[in-house]
Amino acid sequence: MSQTTKQTHTAAKNKLIGWFVPIVFTLIVATCINKGAIYWFNFEWSTLLDMVNYFSVYILATVCVRKYNSNHQSPTEQYEAHPAYNWPLPAPIGKLGKFAPIFTYYPSTLLSILNPFLLCQQIRQLIGQGATSIRLNQNQDYAAQFQSKVEYRLPFDNEWLVYQGGHTPETSHSWDILTQRYAYDFVMADSHFSRHQAKGNRVKDYFCYRKEILAAASGEVVKVVDGLSDGFCVGYFVVDFLAREMAGNHIIIKHAEGEYGFYAHLLANTIAPQVGDKVSQGQVIGLCGFSGNGTEPHLHFHLQDAENFYYALGLPIKFSHLDIDGHPATTPSIIKRGSRVTYYQRA
Repeated sequence: MSQTTKQTHTAAKNKLIGWFVPIVFTLIVATCINKGAIYWFNFEWSTLLDMVNYFSVYILATVCVRKYNSNHQSPTEQYEAHPAYNWPLPAPIGKLGKFAPIFTYYPSTLLSILNPFLLCQQIRQLIGQGATSIRLNQNQDYAAQFQSKVEYRLPFDNEWLVYQGGHTPETSHSWDILTQRYAYDFVMADSHFSRHQAKGNRVKDYFCYRKEILAAASGEVVKVVDGLSDGFCVGYFVVDFLAREMAGNHIIIKHAEGEYGFYAHLLANTIAPQVGDKVSQGQVIGLCGFSGNGTEPHLHFHLQDAENFYYALGLPIKFSHLDIDGHPATTPSIIKRGSRVTYYQRA
């Protein structure tokens, strides 16, 4: 195994530890604290105090795991800070400081475990992760060898910001989640990287909300999930733990054999194509929304090698006909987080 591959596997392992271990640790330790207090001290927990117990243990576990990962990285594994660390937070939560989301994002993420719909999907994702890991181990170089059968454009018009995504562990949307390894989250932002006007506590404040989402290539619709409402809280970095679908309203399009486009977090009742319909490249397939797990309106897009989201491997994608940070790309290009991208059809 090459040094680069070893570093990639170490990064994936550390990210998996950072995501999975705190949840398991919290469920075990917080439950032991709860039962121990009842058994040894005959202490009756109120619901509020029980929630504080679980959230406190979860936040402590998350901080410790991140510290562990940071201390066990070699110099070649020290990654650049995500550009979003310097981008403004939505106004309501932003007033409380840069670290305020720790007290909203992580507790709401933990609460999602209590949602049977999301818990079932997370379990399916873990099972699928095992299956895709086996496939990946059989062909470690699949990403380097992959050549798309069709040409892909950006799934929108006008300028959007790459909030998450890239082709390396340090830029990836979710490197350890193999289906979403090469996924992108797109938003619209002003010159100061603010994604909304006004206070940012209403979905209609966000620049990308209700913007048209387009098919990145021609193809056939193989799955549609629609009719789910927007999240109940925007502007506070709260994950919608009441959602029925992690991806919210979404559509999967088979663009070529072994190439499926996944478009997620769309606005309810705006997905026009139905299963079996043929779509053309650039055709409107829905509007950007705030459904599913997310902290603000955005488009999630990725390419995968199978129809089933849970058992597919994510595929690296290059986009044609675009400007990156105001510079024209003359060939199909990789984009990464922090870049402003614009579709531009040249003559």
